[in-house]
Amino acid sequence: MIRAASQRYLDAYRGLPRDVWLLALVLFVNRSGAMVLCFLTLYLTSQIELTEVAAARMLAIYGLGSVGGAYFGGRLSEVFGAFRVQTVCMFVAVPLLLLIPLWNSWPAIGFSLLLLALFAEAVRPANATAIARVTDPELRPRAFALQRLAANLGFSFGPAIGGMLAKIDYTLLFVVDALTTLLAATILLYFFRMRRVENPDSPPPPAPSNESPLKDRTFVAFLVLMFVTFVVFMQFLVTYPLYLRDHYGLEENHIGLLFAVNTVIIVLFEMVLIDYVRRWPLVQTIGWGSFLACVGFGMLPFGATGAYAVLSMVVVTIGEMLAFPTTMAFVAQRAPHGSEGRYMGWYTVAHSVAWIAAPLVGATLYGISREMVWYCGLAVAVAVLLGYQILGVRSAREITVTAKFQQLR
Repeated sequence: MIRAASQRYLDAYRGLPRDVWLLALVLFVNRSGAMVLCFLTLYLTSQIELTEVAAARMLAIYGLGSVGGAYFGGRLSEVFGAFRVQTVCMFVAVPLLLLIPLWNSWPAIGFSLLLLALFAEAVRPANATAIARVTDPELRPRAFALQRLAANLGFSFGPAIGGMLAKIDYTLLFVVDALTTLLAATILLYFFRMRRVENPDSPPPPAPSNESPLKDRTFVAFLVLMFVTFVVFMQFLVTYPLYLRDHYGLEENHIGLLFAVNTVIIVLFEMVLIDYVRRWPLVQTIGWGSFLACVGFGMLPFGATGAYAVLSMVVVTIGEMLAFPTTMAFVAQRAPHGSEGRYMGWYTVAHSVAWIAAPLVGATLYGISREMVWYCGLAVAVAVLLGYQILGVRSAREITVTAKFQQLR
């Protein structure tokens, strides 16, 4: 039985292209130093002495910049190539990270965060576009899961180390984040050499269609459901650390370790889980994952111990593992060949708009009642579950109609 389980575990990693593994290495290095966003609200409230509402607005400014970065990252990937966009944007992000701790006023910090988001968030649709281009449809869920695994493996170091660095000097967070970003960009440049075509063994993709992805009603409905889920999930970086401090009485180093629980579970189990559910209906899987992620946050007010906080994190993580790799696979499969960058761009735009909404909504609700944020998360859990079930039925009907049309032809 142990041998069969280990074989199943290894099989989940086999068959992925070399470029996917190299992109995973880049993400691992970059995320190993990703700690600024996890502690940004605490940094702004404790070191810059902003109010909680003002700190949330700074995160919203970052979200505003990420909208532009997400949109142009997807579009520029189709024009210049996904590898080039990632490399350039990471190199530009390095000095921007180092500038932030030099400022003491909110306008300067806000402007720096805006620029940082514009370049840092352009990397995400470019990375997703590259993965979609170098993998076949049946491999994409595992390929995207591997990218998340690499990112989360690195992220398991980032917050834990960041919590210890924050106890010494918050400036160290920005320095380490900048250094790992620089190293990741260097690795990307070394392996891919600013290559224009993502997969040299296959012909270049056709020119993208001029038709906007927003005319795809199923895709738009998916974006709406994903958006509201992200608004809840992004409390992970907004009100969640504050709630752990205010309600559970945890300090920065303990909060960092709780973040690490999330990433360790993902590293150990996500690839196997995605391989196990690969035959499940894709949209319904996303729905159940989104439901569990929101429920994990919604259960926070019903406990007050560290063990209960860990249990809540486990539920969030199971939902995250089911939902997020499969959402990207859905987008890649939904996009016409050659238009992956545009679809991934809008996917990331929706994620980035949630970055704007999440701090504003979360801070407003937190100001009214610390528990109201999480009660609303429970309501969203039910809504997205129903929405994805309906969307799954509609998507299945579209596939059936398309198949019958092709048979008639």
